[in-house]
Amino acid sequence: MSINTRSKKRELVNAFAEYSIEQSAKKGVSLNLPKEALTSNTGEAAFIKSSLLDISVIGCAIDSSYLIPPGIILNLRIDPKPFAVEGIKERKESLQITGKVTSCVMKAAGHYRLGVKFSNIRKEDLELIDTFINAKERRKAPRWDMTKGV
Repeated sequence: MSINTRSKKRELVNAFAEYSIEQSAKKGVSLNLPKEALTSNTGEAAFIKSSLLDISVIGCAIDSSYLIPPGIILNLRIDPKPFAVEGIKERKESLQITGKVTSCVMKAAGHYRLGVKFSNIRKEDLELIDTFINAKERRKAPRWDMTKGV
C-alpha cells in the first residue's frame, strides 16, 4: 500500500486538456518535438491535445504524447464540463492555467505522465477545482444504513 505524501487532496478526472510550451521555456532546452507541435501556421504557440488524469488545487497530471522535461513551463487549457457540480452553474469557458512540469514518466510507448505544478491560476478556476474536489470527497463518505435495527 502506498502512502499519500501530497500536501493537497487530488481527484482522478477524465477531461480533455491541451497545452502549449511557453516561448521562454524553449530557449536553451532541446525539445524532441515536431515543429508543428511548437508553433502554428500563424506563428503562435500551438496547443497539443492531451487528457487530464488527475487534479488538485496546486497541480495536475496530464497524459502527453511527447516527453516534456521537468522545468518546462506549460500553458494549459482544460475543458470545464467534468467539473460541473450539482447546484453550480456550468461553465463554458476553459480553465486557463500556467504550470511548470515537475515530472515526466513514460507509462507506455508514446504516453508520458506529466506532473504539473500550477504557477498562475485565475481565482475562479481555483474555486471551481476546489469545489469539484470537495464535492467528490463528500460523495466518497460512507452512508448510514438506516434499515438496520438498533
